[in-house]
Amino acid sequence: MMRLTRLCAVAAALTVFAPAAGMAAAAGGDEAYKLQPGPFSVRTIKLLVLDDAARKKQLQLRVNYPDGTGLFPIIVWSHGAWGSKDNYLPLTEHWASHGYVTIQANHSDSRALGVRVGDAAAFRDWQSRPADISFILDSLDDLERREPALKGKLDGKRIGVGGHSFGANTAQLVGGATAFLAGGARSFEDKRVSAVVLLSGQGPGEMLTEKSWAHFARSMLVMTGSRDGPTRTGQPAEWRKKPYELSPPGDKYLVWVDGLDHGYGGITGVSFNPRNQPNPDHVAWTKIVTTAFWDAYLKQSQEARAYLASGQLDAFSRHILKITHK
Repeated sequence: MMRLTRLCAVAAALTVFAPAAGMAAAAGGDEAYKLQPGPFSVRTIKLLVLDDAARKKQLQLRVNYPDGTGLFPIIVWSHGAWGSKDNYLPLTEHWASHGYVTIQANHSDSRALGVRVGDAAAFRDWQSRPADISFILDSLDDLERREPALKGKLDGKRIGVGGHSFGANTAQLVGGATAFLAGGARSFEDKRVSAVVLLSGQGPGEMLTEKSWAHFARSMLVMTGSRDGPTRTGQPAEWRKKPYELSPPGDKYLVWVDGLDHGYGGITGVSFNPRNQPNPDHVAWTKIVTTAFWDAYLKQSQEARAYLASGQLDAFSRHILKITHK
C-alpha cells in the first residue's frame, strides 16, 4: 500500500539550453549520439517536499520534465556524498530535453541539509539512500495528482535509476546488488526499475562482496576512468569496474576513459575537489553514452543499442574511450 505523502511545490521555471563552451568539436555526426539538446524545452520544479510518515522524514526533490505531451520514461538520479538535488544538471537537464522526466533528491548526507563537505559521517546513513529511491517510486501517483504540471507525464512502467560515486552505490543496491551485513545478506532491490547507470561505482568492500552482483539481472552501464582513483578506501580506479566484471552477462556495458577523473570533466556543475579538472570532452562523452543507454533500455531504441555496440563513440573519442559489453 502506498504510504501517505504531503507535497509542497514551487512554480515551474523554464530552463533555456545552450551548448557548453568547448563542445563545438563534439557537435555533429552520427558518432555524437544526441549530444546536442533535444527537441523538448525543459521545465523545472525546483522544490517538491515529500513527507515520508513511516520514516519520519521529509524528502526534498527537484524534477526536470519535457515541455510536451504524453508519457515519458523516468530517471531517478542519486547524488554523490555531500552533493545535492541541484547538482548534475549538465546530465539531468540534457536527458529531460530528450524526453525523460528526471527526479533528484537531497539524501541525508547532502550539503544542502547542512552536512559539511568532507565529513565522513555522511557515509553512515547509506541504507536510507535506497529507501529514498523506493519512496520516490511509491509516490509517483501523488506527484502527478498534486502537481498539475506532471499530470500524464510519468511513465511508471519505464524507470531508470542512476548515480555518481556514493549515488552509484545507491543505484546498484536499488538495481539488485546484494549487501552483506553482520546479520546476513540484505536486498534493497526495487523491481520497478528497468535500467541502472553507475558513474564511479563501487566494487567489493564494506557492505559489498564478490557475490553481490551474482544475480544482477537488469541492464547496467558502468563508467569510470584511469584517474578515478585512488578511492576513499584506497582502491585503484580499476576497482570501479567490478560491478560490470562480477555481474552476469546480459545487457551490461563498461565504459573506460583514459584520463577520466572523479569529476567527469564537470558533470556535477560544482567542484568539491581541485584535483578534478574541467574537461568538455569528458562531459560530452558522458552525455552521449548515458543518453544512448537510457534510449536503448527505457525507450527500447534499436538505433541506440546498435550505437552502443558499434564502436562509433570509441572512434569519436579518438579511442580515448572504450566501450565493452556482454
